[in-house]
Amino acid sequence: MSVEFKILDNGITIINDQIDVESASIGVWVGAGSSNEKKDECGIAHMLEHMAFKGTKNRNAENIAREIEDVGGDINAYTSKEVTAYYLKVLKENAELGIDILSDIIKNSTFPKEEIERERGVIISEIGQSYDTPDDRVFENFTKTAFKNQPMGRPILGTKETVNSFKQSNLKLFLDSNYAPENMVVSMSGKLTHDNFFKIVEEKFSDIKNNLKPKKIISEWTSGFIGEDRDLEQTQLVFGVKGLKNVDIDRFSLRALSIILGGGMSSRLFQEIREKRGLCYSIFSFTQMQNSSGVFGFYAGTSPNDAHQLLEASLLELKKIKSFISAEELLRAKAQMKSGFIMGLESNSSRSEYFAKNMINFGKLIGANEVIESIENISINSIYELCDNLLTSAKPVLSVIGPNANSFKKLEISTILN
Repeated sequence: MSVEFKILDNGITIINDQIDVESASIGVWVGAGSSNEKKDECGIAHMLEHMAFKGTKNRNAENIAREIEDVGGDINAYTSKEVTAYYLKVLKENAELGIDILSDIIKNSTFPKEEIERERGVIISEIGQSYDTPDDRVFENFTKTAFKNQPMGRPILGTKETVNSFKQSNLKLFLDSNYAPENMVVSMSGKLTHDNFFKIVEEKFSDIKNNLKPKKIISEWTSGFIGEDRDLEQTQLVFGVKGLKNVDIDRFSLRALSIILGGGMSSRLFQEIREKRGLCYSIFSFTQMQNSSGVFGFYAGTSPNDAHQLLEASLLELKKIKSFISAEELLRAKAQMKSGFIMGLESNSSRSEYFAKNMINFGKLIGANEVIESIENISINSIYELCDNLLTSAKPVLSVIGPNANSFKKLEISTILN
């Protein structure tokens, strides 16, 4: 196995990850997402991603789908806060077709007006579905409060008002203003020769000319409480503090901390809150690490009658972890991190994304040995130090949805961990 990269004259990075499989997983990752939007553009990065499949100068929407599916492949995309990705998977003999289609939708999308109207309705339905899903909505409210009045805090899907306002010219302007070649990576994982792959990609992508420099997003953490009273069978709750950025040296210790606290059935939250106390069905901790911000917290869904007790007991477990972590817990967290990483490398789809994000976040490829070594270097003391940094004088955010959600408002949010 070998992985190499090349930077074209226009700034686009090409990655060739040679592994012995019969398929090729190929994608274009762009270092721009919803956090690049202005207030009146909320949701436009996501709509642009949808519209990329709705027609180009060379193919209509049906042809894009049909050409891939005629050879047994699949194509998809996603939008996150800081990255937009367009990717497909085909048999290795159809890789050139895949590259051609990806370059076509990146360079030649026409955003037909009739397709904009159709997709507008689809996305507004998606927004409605998100509102009707409380365990999605509680996270959206959390992020809105943690990054108040900032692009990072706004919903990726947008709002009905903003989505209804987008025109063809708005989509073209956002693309021209944010899809800079210097923050675009074409990544392939599969069995294609180095020279052949680089030559094909260079032919298809080297004519993208744009003198834009990637925008640096700055996000400020804000503390607070948000409650949404709704007549539900369950109360949904998310609690969190400011975490780390995805390039922070302590990011591996944070992942270990999250696993020990609430990462699986053996974790403290699962054992104490669900197994011993029977206060919930679902509870877990999480980390979100971006170039410009980070979050560390936990989620739970519980009976409205048990919600206050659950929060109190969960915070107690978080406080306990500041002063005691066993060697056994650390070894288990390391084993989960290593196995998850290694198993991910067995999928060429995961590999192509992993290497693309390496280049976007770090400007270099990070090998498996380096990651494993960083995991092995996690110590109990490194997690204690991290806890001190994150939890001492923390400014927490609490988001609650359910019956009497605003009863949590009386909590002293700023002193909740002390």
